[in-house]
Amino acid sequence: MNEYIEYIDIDKNEIPYSFEVELAGEIFELEVNYNQAHDFFTVDLFKDGGVLVIGEKLILNRPLFRNHVNIELPKVQLIPKDRANSATRIAYENLNETVFLYVGETDE
Repeated sequence: MNEYIEYIDIDKNEIPYSFEVELAGEIFELEVNYNQAHDFFTVDLFKDGGVLVIGEKLILNRPLFRNHVNIELPKVQLIPKDRANSATRIAYENLNETVFLYVGETDE
């Protein structure tokens, strides 16, 4: 069973913005975007200046990048979870309020 204690802080007031994060000992760049018309968030993932994934939608309780096969992807799970267990989807009003992007255990 994965433990989800650590999470990546997303500052909604800064969106769109990018930042570096260390995941399983490697440095990645995440760019967070918000689709105001349809109230959802996406994440772009970069490593060493190269594009790994563009436009990955944040979906509640579903690991990011799960449909991508690339050895350069982070060796940990990133999964948006609702700690209050009340949300049915990720929206502007609940991201980084009750819904957080948690870092799980390594996949290896």
